[in-house]
Amino acid sequence: MRNRFSRMNAVLLTVLLCASVLPQGVAAEDATTEHFAFGMEYDWTNMDTDFESMTGLPLDEILADVMQSADDAGMEMLILEEITGTSSMIVDQYEDGTMMFDATDGSSVEVTKHITELTVRHGSLTDMAIITEWSDARAGWDLTISAGSEGIFNVDAYYIEYRDIDGLIYGHDIDMSLNSDTKVTFDLEGHFEADDGDKVMPLDIHMEMGVAYGVTEAESSVIYSEPSTIYQELSNLEGGEELWWSIGDLDDDDDYISWNEYDASEWTCEWTEGNRYMCDNGDWGDMYDYCEYYSQFETYYCTEDFGHKSDYENSLGWTHYYDGTSPEDGSSDEVESHTGSFSTSTGFNFELTGLPAEEMGFPQGKWDVSASDSTTDAGGFNEDYDCEMGIELFEGTQMITTDGDQIEVMQAYTSPLPWGMTCHVANLFYYAFMGTEDAATLEDMIVDSTEEIAESLEGNGDDYESSDMMSMEMRVYSQEEIELQLEVWDLDYNNNYEVNMVLVDSDGITQDTGSYVISNSGYDWDSTEMSTSSWGEHCVTTQLKDITNNQIVDTVETCTEVAQEAEPSQLVEDIVEGFSESTLENVLENFGENLEYRLDGYEADFPYDDGDMFVLWDNTNNMVVGFQMVVTSDDSNLWYTLVGPESDSYGDAPSPVSITYFSGQQAIVQEADIADDSTLEDLVDLSQHNDQIIEEAIEESLQDNSPEAGGPADGSGDETAADEDSGLLPFMSPVLTMTMIAAAGIVASLRSRKE
Repeated sequence: MRNRFSRMNAVLLTVLLCASVLPQGVAAEDATTEHFAFGMEYDWTNMDTDFESMTGLPLDEILADVMQSADDAGMEMLILEEITGTSSMIVDQYEDGTMMFDATDGSSVEVTKHITELTVRHGSLTDMAIITEWSDARAGWDLTISAGSEGIFNVDAYYIEYRDIDGLIYGHDIDMSLNSDTKVTFDLEGHFEADDGDKVMPLDIHMEMGVAYGVTEAESSVIYSEPSTIYQELSNLEGGEELWWSIGDLDDDDDYISWNEYDASEWTCEWTEGNRYMCDNGDWGDMYDYCEYYSQFETYYCTEDFGHKSDYENSLGWTHYYDGTSPEDGSSDEVESHTGSFSTSTGFNFELTGLPAEEMGFPQGKWDVSASDSTTDAGGFNEDYDCEMGIELFEGTQMITTDGDQIEVMQAYTSPLPWGMTCHVANLFYYAFMGTEDAATLEDMIVDSTEEIAESLEGNGDDYESSDMMSMEMRVYSQEEIELQLEVWDLDYNNNYEVNMVLVDSDGITQDTGSYVISNSGYDWDSTEMSTSSWGEHCVTTQLKDITNNQIVDTVETCTEVAQEAEPSQLVEDIVEGFSESTLENVLENFGENLEYRLDGYEADFPYDDGDMFVLWDNTNNMVVGFQMVVTSDDSNLWYTLVGPESDSYGDAPSPVSITYFSGQQAIVQEADIADDSTLEDLVDLSQHNDQIIEEAIEESLQDNSPEAGGPADGSGDETAADEDSGLLPFMSPVLTMTMIAAAGIVASLRSRKE
């Protein structure tokens, strides 16, 4: 089904490619080559400043009030976070000479190589900590929660589009590489207590997870069955018009438009006020976006594949169904061949330790889990190729300045990359990610690596197996209730048989046995109950013995997980009881009231009331030469450039954001600067990552803890302490701040609900 190209789709696509910052590697600049280059960079250390500039909300002050509200309620709370990183994108477009291209009709055509290089560089490093303490005579806690993440995301794509002197596209090639590596850690250290500290449950929980995926190398080639005229159609496009382009395989048998047929002698299709057609036969009706009427056939043809459009109210007299065309402005091309190759690497690791298994009645380390896996894959493909692209071009022009020269451009919603490249990157990545037929995907690795863990943590399982004469299903409800359902067939009616069952645990120790006799029957079904005092994987081996002939005639084995039933310790029960009888509810209500009072004085002051994002279209060269985010306020009634090039139509935004926009030579230089950046050390200025205050605060909070609660292994703490007066707020991200405010709102609501 065809989806209409919408303003939102265009904006989202532009934001993904620009705001998310996919930088491109740049070729060495040739003085004789004209480049159309643009891009952007964002330094994540400016995030809190930009958030305050865009909302008027001072994050440091708000978070300080959150902590002070907790302190006033009798609950100590310290919140720290530091984030460092950069995200960059450069798009570079130029011509790279001519060559002879072998067309599908057997001719050789001279074509120009139109190059687009896309480079994406992203690296970030985040650390945070929440240190909190509270207690009364009944219960309490002393907890240090810390977490961190680091990651990179790099993309390089080199795209060649082959066009003849008239602008006809004969095909395109692409080379692409991608590297993504993310690591997340979480630690919870400290203790819960009850009975004025006499009963203490220490905690030292650690979790770590990493996911790495790389397209080491990938390339593919697309050849059109007929030269595409899309650039001629784009050159004829005027302001206020839209254009659609679809591309697919020559042998694709799927109907592109799905039409429904209605007999006009029984049905009537009428345009409604809701910009839709109602087709009704007197009993019930169907709604459609588009309908055509053919009097010679007395038939309506209706479809929803064209989306909503007000002028479709005239479509009853149109004949696109009969003509095999479309009411939308657009073009369709077919692919003769789409071939390529790829090599990928995938890695996954997960570790979890320190969950209080013993306090829940399980053996020590029961919930300590570790799983990791890695694989590589390489292959080739000759597969389908499908894509849809579109552009909405706005009326009016503006002059933008690049390297001191002015370029006349129009605003548009479309991809910031050439359409062929946008489609080609998507198709190549899809086939590289799917991999070869038997290759393990990231999903497979995660499932396989954690399946045993999940079964162990989640509980009981079941299994079914069958053989030549017998089948058995094993269902585990508890250690005391293991049900076996057995079915036996093809028995000799004149013989006697015995069914023998043995249940063993993961150590091979027999936990239960059972047997029964079958006489004078060719078929039997029975159900047996068994039990075990153990937990973990259990297997049942069942033998069918022909007693008459004294021989084993069949054997079946099933295995599944038996979960150990949780039996919370007396310590856990005492702590739960202590919290239920404590003053915690009053403390939380006071916290909510304090926070409600303190935050009441803050009011968001957004400098802009509306905004939009466009790509900048050069109608002379039929290409995107930049992008632009514009904003306005009701007070000024003027539009400003928030992100984008210098323009004669928009002034600079009075409240800027820390996004650096590049165009022309600036973009070429930036492209060269980031081309070789690949590691976290390359992409993140680690000297600016000031996590020392966080580390010292965590160290101080743990120095008096026992080793079981995250304290020093030798029991002696480091006397180095964080200076609370030296500024314990290195960075407060909007995400963390808003999360804390939302949590506080929930706490505050407890009071109103109680009232």
